[in-house]
Order: sequence, then structure tokens, then C-alpha cells
Amino acid sequence: MPWYLTTPRQIKGFKRELNRVDEALSRQDVRGLGSPLTRLRGGMSVGMVFGVLILVAAFVASLISPKPDAGVASIMTTRSGGMFVQFNGRLHPVTNLASARLIVGNPDEAKVVTDTALRSMPTGPLMGIPNAPNLLTPRTDDTATWTVCDWRDTAVPLSLLRSGDITTAVIAGSDMLDGGTDLGDNRAVLVKPVTDPSKLWLLYRDTRAEVGRTDYAAQAALGLTPALIDTAVTVSSALLGAISPSPVLTAPALVDRGQPSPVVTGSAIGDVLTVATASGARSFYLVGSSGVQQVSPVLAQMMINTGSAQRLVDDPATVQAQPHVTIVDDSRFPSAVPTMIAEPALCWSWAKSRGELTASTRIFTNARMPLTEAGRASAVNLLPNDGTAEQASDSITLPGFGWYARTTGDATDSVAAEQLMWIDPNGTRYPIDAVVGSSAGEVSYDPTVKALGFDTIAPTPIPWAVAKLYAPGATLSIKNAQVMQGTLVPHSQVPNPPTSKGQRPPEPDSQPSDEPVTEADPEADPEADLAAEPGA
Repeated sequence: MPWYLTTPRQIKGFKRELNRVDEALSRQDVRGLGSPLTRLRGGMSVGMVFGVLILVAAFVASLISPKPDAGVASIMTTRSGGMFVQFNGRLHPVTNLASARLIVGNPDEAKVVTDTALRSMPTGPLMGIPNAPNLLTPRTDDTATWTVCDWRDTAVPLSLLRSGDITTAVIAGSDMLDGGTDLGDNRAVLVKPVTDPSKLWLLYRDTRAEVGRTDYAAQAALGLTPALIDTAVTVSSALLGAISPSPVLTAPALVDRGQPSPVVTGSAIGDVLTVATASGARSFYLVGSSGVQQVSPVLAQMMINTGSAQRLVDDPATVQAQPHVTIVDDSRFPSAVPTMIAEPALCWSWAKSRGELTASTRIFTNARMPLTEAGRASAVNLLPNDGTAEQASDSITLPGFGWYARTTGDATDSVAAEQLMWIDPNGTRYPIDAVVGSSAGEVSYDPTVKALGFDTIAPTPIPWAVAKLYAPGATLSIKNAQVMQGTLVPHSQVPNPPTSKGQRPPEPDSQPSDEPVTEADPEADPEADLAAEPGA
């Protein structure tokens, strides 16, 4: 059966007849004058082309010459680096982003404009907090980890070690840590503070306890020979102060020590009963007035070294039959004679996960500073202070991010929620000020925190023993930010000239600025800013 194929000429004719039918229905004319929608479709196409061209031109113009909306852009920055803020209808240069946000009361981002775009706006004097931060991007780690490390130069003999030969670093976060071995139950470090070398401290587990220089009974029980004492590791007061202290390691004083025990026949209060176990090991029991207590070998040896009698018991059942009571706190003593460690890097770390009630601490050592390669590259050397407060020499954290933190107590179970602060990547801590409300003197951090852009996140807890090691910065407050500055007095650190031995270096010149400092009134008339302008 043959196929009857449709030719292109037939299809074209069919479409022409359909168009004639459309024209007949719409125009009552079959002459083929053209569809009335042709011009409409052409106009729409031309309009769409022009619309796309206008959008492209506007995008290119915004890149070449951006101009802000004066009613929207409250914070602006120019391509030359200047930052400005709109306040009381005038344009004020501002020292940094933190000050700009505090002035306007909102965490607005700075919009980039050209210098010529600001020429038509009325201007005012400089405002803001000098040396406040420009970077306000916080980290939101689920676990807060803060580490303090001492690293001593092994090329310097211990007898000649000074504070300048010790590098104390504060490490924020766990992503910069690498390596290290915990002390645990079997390792310890004998240290002496650089500020008071006459004292001896034993670091074990996650705590520190003092050992008396003349307490030879405790030293012998702990295995501290004269050679170990002479080579005690010198540590900074910053690291030593961060580690939680325990009572002095010495033989405990017992009431009626040496008197016959009313319960244990044939033994005096303070005596040590030694029992051989089935495995061949020995157990030690301290005799009290109401029974016996099993103690560690270290505590037992301390009691023996201070005059207590040691009795060997052949039958363990004899001791087990005695009342078992608590005479002393044996948990604070090492469970065995520890192995002394003296590695170049000594660290203490504090960690607390979000939602947990207690923090965990540990002491660990390493042959080098326990940092990743990124951590070593991001280390910031902190300028030394005047020596009146403890401060670290280095700060390490992930570049580009800071920490919105809140200080808490040094104890692991502390529930204190104290000062809010911002810690920037350069190792400076800026306290965040609270605002006193108008009703009943209510104090709240909310306005300041909201202005800085931290109101949507929870602050990271940080123990004060760590927070105080950062360099102190200016207080971030709305009141301080709205101060108009005449000029900023430069602060420079110039090395003292060399002096002869015994001669005191000259005191640095400190000349107060004669420029007035005026606090701005947010409710004032915009014209009031003219009075604060130089030369007004």
C-alpha cells in the first residue's frame, strides 16, 4: 500500500489557510494583510532586549562606581581604606568596624563606595574607640579548648635559665594542637617557678602540689633524689597559675598519733600494716582510732619516713576483719612513685563541650611545641606589658576568626558566667561592657552584644586563668564608641638606648594630649556636630 507523504509546499499552504481563517475571525478580512499580533510580539522582544541591556549596564556601573543609598548605608568604607559612619545626619570618620557597629547600634556590614560619592554629605569629627578590632567573625566550636604551653630552649643550661628563655603560648581551639603525651597516673614533672625558684612543685595527673624543700620524708617517698631536685624544670608563672593546686604533699597529721589504737590490737595510730597479696604484690593499710584504711605506697612510705611503725601481717584475713574507715584523703597522693619527665614542652589544656556541666583538664609534655604547621605559621608574638600582670608571649588561633567568650571559674565544675569579651586573632582581649537600663538600674549586655553581631550565638567559656594571659585591649561599649576624638595620640614602643652597668634607663616621655574629647549625644540635633569640628 503506497504512502501519501506530505510535501513542504503542502504544509506551508496549510498554515497559510489557517492564518487566513484567524484573520477572518479576528478582522473579517481574508486578504492576508498579516497577523495583528506581529507588532505586539516585536515590541515585546525589543523591550526585553533593552531591559537586559539596562541591567547589564547597571551591574557594570555598580562595579566601576558604587554609590550607597544614603538612607540605608549606615557604615561605609572607601576604596582608599577610610571608614565612615552616619550619625545624627552627618558623616563621621570612624576608627574601626567594632566602633562603627557600636555607634549605629546594629551589626551592619561596611558598604564600599568611592571617595567622590561622599563629597556631597555633611561631615563631622573622628569617632570611635582607638585600637578596637576590625575583624568580628566569631568561631562556633562545639567544644571549647584552651591550652597554655611552656617551651624552654634546651640549649640553655637549667641553672642559667631565665624567664626570657621560656616561651609561653596560649593556643585557642583544638585544630592547632598536634602531639603530646598525658602525664596520667605514672608520670610526673618536678618544676620550680621562674619567679620563685626556692619552691618545688610536683605536676602529676592534672594538678600541682608543693613539695617542701626541707621535707626529706616526702621527697624520699616520691623518689625525688638531690639530682632530680637540682634539675627541676623552670616554668612560667602563667602556666603554673593555670594548673589547679592540690594540698602540699606531706605526711598527714593524725590526732593521737603514736597512741595505741582502741580497735586494732597491738598497733598504734599512724602505723602502717603491710599485707602480701596472692599475686605477690603488697597492700598498705593505715591504722586509725576507729579502724584501718588502705592507702597508696607513696602515702604509706611518707608515714614510715616520719616515724610510724611498719608491721608485716602474715594473714590478710586479720586486716580484712578490721573496720575499714576513711582516715585521710588518699586520692590526692600519687598512686605510685611516678617516673619523672623533663621534656622541652610542658602544657596544660582545658576543654568543655557545649551542654556539659564540668570541664576536663590534662597536663601533657612533648619534645617540641605541640602545634601543627598551620599553628606555627599563625603564631602571633605579643608585645610585653609593663610587668604588672601575667601575660603569654605568643598567641595561636585559626587566622580570620576570633572568639566571643565568657570567663568562668578555674575549677572544672565552676558554673560562674562572668565577663563577656572578644578575643581577636592577634591575641588581644576586649572586654564587652554592659548597658545600664533606664528602669530600676537594670544592667544588660544585650544592646552591646547585638550591636557587635554576637546576639545569635552563645559565648564560648574560657577560664580566667587563661583569659588573663591575652594582651588587654580597650573596653567595647556604646558610650566609648560615641566619643568624638580630636586626634589620636600615637603610642609607640621604642627600645631603650644602651646604658652602662647599674645605670637606670631613661623614663619614657608621656605628654598628655591637649585635644578635647567630646562624647556625642545620640539624641542631639545634627547641627550640634558643627561645634565639635576643628575650627568651628
